[in-house]
Amino acid sequence: MMLICGNVISQTGIPKSNSKVSNLVTIDTLIARKIANDLVSGDFCRAEIKLVRSNLLLTKKEVTLKDSIINTLGKQKEALNLIISKKDEMFTKQEEISNTYRKELSKQKTTTFLYKALSLLGILSTTYFIIK
Repeated sequence: MMLICGNVISQTGIPKSNSKVSNLVTIDTLIARKIANDLVSGDFCRAEIKLVRSNLLLTKKEVTLKDSIINTLGKQKEALNLIISKKDEMFTKQEEISNTYRKELSKQKTTTFLYKALSLLGILSTTYFIIK
């Protein structure tokens, strides 16, 4: 591969025109190849840097997206925990109400039993006094 950059030519190269020869620099073919390789690798490095920068941008966007998803999930978790705590409070209140009704029912059963027992006692005592 032969590269001519500005007024640089290889040692085997001969200018085709009769232009100013004093502006030309002669270099060895091996050095010209190394220069060409350096230029190509420099172009490759520039392309690689562009690729790395675009990958970095995509990674930053991905991190931002993941952060927003994490924040959204955190808010959902807080909302669900609030719902769970409200449900627990509701169950506790329902259990208290149920216990209160159970106590009232027990009192009513006792009262009803006493009325029945006293009524039976009254009927028996009235029957006893009537018979006697």
